[in-house]
Amino acid sequence: INAEYMGTVGCSHCVGRNYQMDLTQTLANAQNPDASLREQAQQALRSAEESNFPVFLVSLVTELANDAKPAESRQMAGLILKNTLSSKDDEKRKRLESQWKSLDANTKNAIKQQVLQTLESTTKEARQTAAQVCAKIAGIELPENQWDNLIPTLLSFVQNASNDFQKEATLTAIGYICEESDADILQKQSNDILTAVVHGMRKEETNNEIRVAASTALYNSLEFVRGNMENENERNYLMGQVCEATQAADVRVREVAMQCLVKIVSLYYDKLKPYMQALFGVTLDSARKDEERVGLQGVEFWASICDVEIELIQDESAQGCEFYVKGALKPLCELLTECLTKQNEDNQEEWNIATAAGTCLCLVAQTVENEVVQEVMPFISKHVNSPDWKLREAATLAFGSILDGPSSEVLEPLVDQAVPVMLGHMSDEKPLVKDTTAWTIGRIADLHPEPIIQKYLKPVLEVMLKALSDEPGVAAKACWCIQNVCNFWEDDDDDRQTYPLSEGFGPLVQALLKTIDRADALEENLRASSYEALNALLTSAAKDCLELVKQLVPVLLSRLDTTFNMNVVSGPERQEQSTIQGLLCGALQVVARKLGPEVVPFSDQMMQMFLRVFSTRSSTVHEESLMAVGSIANAVGPDFEKYMSFFAPFLYLGLKNYQEYQVCNIAVGVVNDIVSALGRKIEPYCDEIMTTLLENLRALELNRDVKPVIIACFGDIALNIGVIFEKYLQVVMSVMDQASKTKVPENDEEMVEYLNVLRENICEAYTGILQGLKAEKPDIFLPYVTQVLEFIHTVSCDQKIDEGVFRACVGVIGDLANVFGKKAQTALQQDFIQQMVMNANRSSDDHTKETGRWAWEQLQALNA
Repeated sequence: INAEYMGTVGCSHCVGRNYQMDLTQTLANAQNPDASLREQAQQALRSAEESNFPVFLVSLVTELANDAKPAESRQMAGLILKNTLSSKDDEKRKRLESQWKSLDANTKNAIKQQVLQTLESTTKEARQTAAQVCAKIAGIELPENQWDNLIPTLLSFVQNASNDFQKEATLTAIGYICEESDADILQKQSNDILTAVVHGMRKEETNNEIRVAASTALYNSLEFVRGNMENENERNYLMGQVCEATQAADVRVREVAMQCLVKIVSLYYDKLKPYMQALFGVTLDSARKDEERVGLQGVEFWASICDVEIELIQDESAQGCEFYVKGALKPLCELLTECLTKQNEDNQEEWNIATAAGTCLCLVAQTVENEVVQEVMPFISKHVNSPDWKLREAATLAFGSILDGPSSEVLEPLVDQAVPVMLGHMSDEKPLVKDTTAWTIGRIADLHPEPIIQKYLKPVLEVMLKALSDEPGVAAKACWCIQNVCNFWEDDDDDRQTYPLSEGFGPLVQALLKTIDRADALEENLRASSYEALNALLTSAAKDCLELVKQLVPVLLSRLDTTFNMNVVSGPERQEQSTIQGLLCGALQVVARKLGPEVVPFSDQMMQMFLRVFSTRSSTVHEESLMAVGSIANAVGPDFEKYMSFFAPFLYLGLKNYQEYQVCNIAVGVVNDIVSALGRKIEPYCDEIMTTLLENLRALELNRDVKPVIIACFGDIALNIGVIFEKYLQVVMSVMDQASKTKVPENDEEMVEYLNVLRENICEAYTGILQGLKAEKPDIFLPYVTQVLEFIHTVSCDQKIDEGVFRACVGVIGDLANVFGKKAQTALQQDFIQQMVMNANRSSDDHTKETGRWAWEQLQALNA
């Protein structure tokens, strides 16, 4: 094979004409700046791949392995080969993996042999790309227990390398394989891998390329060295080598070694105690004295410590928390405030040590809470009005960073003093000072709004309205601040006649619309920020503002209509159109929800516009427009029937959109809105909806998070169509019975949380079905009472029962008693049922107690 296809490959559209493509030249042309040449080359490569896939792969790997070929063509051959093996898209990745598996063994072995051979190439581009290809093949074959000699072969390359190039590239390949593979696949060989990797990291290794490759491989292998970390001697050796590497002469080695320490924190926090004194010095010195790329990792180390400790402290016992942050609080805060003064004025959005320090200080405040105030306030007080803008900005950022964590009692007096200073900073000559100040005031409005609402509302709004005309970054932060101010009234009574924003409501709306229209609104996400602020303002509106909200509907509809006339040719232009349409649909959804029945005069226009939007292919637009349609359904009620024949096809498409599961999830929510609006008028569309929902539950490719929502939707449908639900009852109860028996690993928090959501939604469905059938044909549910009680019994036996699930189960017990009365008396006299209801009555949660009392009354009525 290798000899026959060394430098040429057949092209499918020339088969029969004895035509051969010069692969080297074609690969070069595929990178040519000339678009015409590039497209021709790419088409030739596609044709060759389609004509004879095995030959195509062998041709590529031969090019990659040939030291006589140019570096550029070898690298391109390797990248194309890699892309035939893997993809970020799950469906495509599965197809590519299947394609590789279907190749004959001889072809696969020939490819693998040449890939391994290329690891010793003197051409860096070739050996580095070969390392990537090696990892991609390993990612397919190792889980299938194939290529079982790969790791031993690579380890032998490290130990007996023919040159430093081979050793470096092999360590790089091991790192990629560790990154690609599940920990359990490499567990048996973890000792050998670790030995080889750590050996390459040692200070005795004089080749820095090898030390970088080895350090990176260690970083990627840390997940599966738990056994080594449990052994004190091995752990000491490993930690010693990592700490030693943080002092290496080569900055790349130091950076990766620090990254290893950051990762060790998240994986092995419980093993850190013997090393913390040394790590304290290493990390603080790196942040203070080393190059920024290394210092960033020193700050990140403490941010990771905070992340772990916040999670441990949230458990009431704080078991396992060593309180390292509290112990190092004073020097850590001194370091972080010092780092805040190392801003990069030329690139404010760049992640640098100052922004990292601000993020870390936020986490420190959440970890130690009130104690952070006394450590950071002296720095703030000293520098917040400094003539040096860097100190002024750093002090402002420090104040904003400690607002989440300490109590309101501690912070509100300080906030009260700080707001006037911050308002002054909004006129600062330095854009970064204004940007940070707007963010800080926004944080105050979000976390401690009372001083602003009670004392500074007018000056804050005046300053932020002015800032909407400032640089995009400052304007976007001003929008966020306005949004947070408006959110103060988000959950207030809808019957509120007036509120403090009423007087300036119209000017605020106009200012935000003007900001949306800025020529530079795409920068710093300004347009989206403006719409979010507008939506928050509309949501907060009191009754005396509703006329202004109503006047906004034609404006928003006109803007949405204009988007269909945009000149859309390129991908970015299409994306911009979709983004604007999504934002406008979102605003219209807020308006429809706020106005309720008062939006009816506009509903025809709105639905016509949404139906036009559905003709686009953008999932973002579909999410927003679907939610807007749901709001229209809630507003117009039974009259929504006139739109259903036009809307139903788009609803079905949304429900069947497995790939963009968020769209599917929202479509299920819209079904809830529509059945609530239409009641039994939904019947002509019910079969299609129910069939699709049931198919979704069986679909393995649909994200699991959608499935509990679908189950709850069955309850909403039953509640609103009543006895019509009878024809779906048997299949729905069968599906729910299967769902109720779902089991998850107890130590997998994410799956436990999913199970709780699933169980709560099953209860909601049972309640909806019971109450839906109650009026006309309740007895058709009697055969399923045992199924329901078995589910509730399973839940009651769960030692870690979730409060929401427990309450929902008690509610279902009450529903059974309420619907069936004495027919269910015997079934409901079981001890576990009585115990659950009594426990609910004694609950410290008011909602649970209320549900318990109601269920108890229903049970008592059975004995009357």
